[in-house]
Amino acid sequence: MRSRVFSQALVSILAVVALGILFPMVALAHEPRDLGKYHVLVGWVNEPAIQGQPNAISILITDKATGQPVMGAEKTLKVDVAYGGGQPKTMDLEASDDVKGLYTASFIPTKAGSYVFTFTGSIGGQPVNARFESGPNTFDDVTPPEPMEFPVAVPSTASLAQQVQTADANAQSARLFGLGGIAAGVVGTILAGASLLGRRAPRPDAVGETPRATSTNSENR
Repeated sequence: MRSRVFSQALVSILAVVALGILFPMVALAHEPRDLGKYHVLVGWVNEPAIQGQPNAISILITDKATGQPVMGAEKTLKVDVAYGGGQPKTMDLEASDDVKGLYTASFIPTKAGSYVFTFTGSIGGQPVNARFESGPNTFDDVTPPEPMEFPVAVPSTASLAQQVQTADANAQSARLFGLGGIAAGVVGTILAGASLLGRRAPRPDAVGETPRATSTNSENR
């Protein structure tokens, strides 16, 4: 039993070392897990994973009993990638030309944060439905590029889009405030004009009234 456990651990260690040698920055933080009779190692190809930079999901599959890499899994296994709790996107896996048993799915993570990889299908006839989520105890979350940029940090597309959206919202508020001021001024002008006309209008009882002095002179004649 101890020999079997030691063998499995040695396979995982050798797999991580092999990945690290063949792919720069690979295997710094991968999640190992047993899936039935198979052992897998899941993570990013490039670590740390940077927002807006090309990357890939990687899964290394070995047989637990023999320690040998599993071939042909790209024909029966797929991966769904999701950002947070959003709608997942299904991607095909490609077999590596350099490492036997290694499969990848390339894409560009356009948002910083947590990603979920869900592998579905089968490995060697064994059904698979396994969910892997990035985090401090598994593999890296995607990080924004600004903290790593030098000498000048360039705002990401998402940051620029947020700035534009905020500017548009502020401009819209200013336009609405200006229109509100114009409307208030027009209403004030109308009310002032109505008040002035009301003061100048003749009294109803004065219309058609004959001056009293003229009537008295006619009677005396």
